[in-house]
Amino acid sequence: MSAAISDRAQSVFPGGDTRASAHYEPYPLVMQTASGCVLTDLDGHRLLDFMNNFTSLLHGHAYAPVVAAVQAQVARGTAYAAPSIAQIELGELLIERLPSVQRLRFTSSGTEATQMAIRCARAATGRQKIMKMEGGYHGSYELAEVSLVADAARRGELASPVSLPVDKSFPDSVLRDTVICPYNQPALAKALIERHAHELAAVIVEPVLGSLGMVPAQSEFLRVLREATARQDIVLIFDEVITLRLGLGGAQGLHRIAPDLTCMGKIIGGGLPVGAVGGQQALMDLFSPTQPNPVMHASTFSGNALSMAAGLAAMQAWDADILARMNDLGQRLRDGFDQAFQQAGIRGRALGQGSLCNIHFTDAAVNDARDAIDGMQRAGLAVRLLHLSMLRRGVMSASRLMFCVSSVMSEEHVDHAVTALHESLTELRPFIEQERPALLVRA
Repeated sequence: MSAAISDRAQSVFPGGDTRASAHYEPYPLVMQTASGCVLTDLDGHRLLDFMNNFTSLLHGHAYAPVVAAVQAQVARGTAYAAPSIAQIELGELLIERLPSVQRLRFTSSGTEATQMAIRCARAATGRQKIMKMEGGYHGSYELAEVSLVADAARRGELASPVSLPVDKSFPDSVLRDTVICPYNQPALAKALIERHAHELAAVIVEPVLGSLGMVPAQSEFLRVLREATARQDIVLIFDEVITLRLGLGGAQGLHRIAPDLTCMGKIIGGGLPVGAVGGQQALMDLFSPTQPNPVMHASTFSGNALSMAAGLAAMQAWDADILARMNDLGQRLRDGFDQAFQQAGIRGRALGQGSLCNIHFTDAAVNDARDAIDGMQRAGLAVRLLHLSMLRRGVMSASRLMFCVSSVMSEEHVDHAVTALHESLTELRPFIEQERPALLVRA
């Protein structure tokens, strides 16, 4: 039935979908129900959900405390043009867990959170340019996607990467206003910040490079960013939309580095649309409507009552014990995937941190966007085929081979995914031998 629904969708949506990241060929499966860590499609196939709506579901689907909170809130109204108690309580919870966040504002998405953080930095510094990491993704707008794909033919030297558009919609002004920094290169980052300090309003960084393969940042790299920006009065922004799930205090708590602003989303909404930007009170006060000429932030569904109720229930149910178990499962998944590649004699490894994981068709180090992009290009069709092969064995991941675990998963669920990878690699080996022999480990 998914094939038929896909054909029907073609007459409604460009390409048959409204979300590029969730699309894959020949057509995406259409889901009917979801409960816990299991998705069921229209044809009745049951799939273990290792995508969790791109890492946004801490507790899987239809989690009882979230369902109860949403049901109760629906009866009281879904959205007010006014604060709610749940909004305040969720804000208090986040401020308590993130010492760098003294004040915050909710937004409707992680995209909006990074937009507002950048506008805040520009207002605070009076400067225009933003530094972002090569391969970094901060939402669905031009600046957030500059040099997302580090194309080898155009990306320039590592010491001074070229600002590249991801599609033909990018104005030249955005490219001029974006300084690109190589990921996990402390010395090069320091030099670039010093070179552009007079024009940089902010440096924005993901503590794990999410869209380019879950590449963790080195602590030294993040410390250099913190020290260099502090010396030059540049605002340091941590995009923790994905990485907040790594610790109760986010990735910044693990690295013990305090950014000036933090962007959040995904898990803080309990499965409903959400985002937030928070940080130092002096910066966040620039949004206050009681201040003269505040940074403009008006968004119809920011902090809506339904998302706040769901998010509060989800975050209250997430404690240190659950976090530790999720992270242990994430390590078990990565270790199992690594073993599957070794036994198959195929070059591959699992990267990630905590409950996050991404498969790469390489046995070499992957430290930055260039390593990740070059590896994907060498793998070619093998990435797509592995995704589809895992689906056939009841394991759902992102088509780029991103996986994450939720609190309702068990060791048995993880082991099922590892077994599915063993079987999938066995199935793919003849294709790899013929079409991608460089991916084979030679004895």
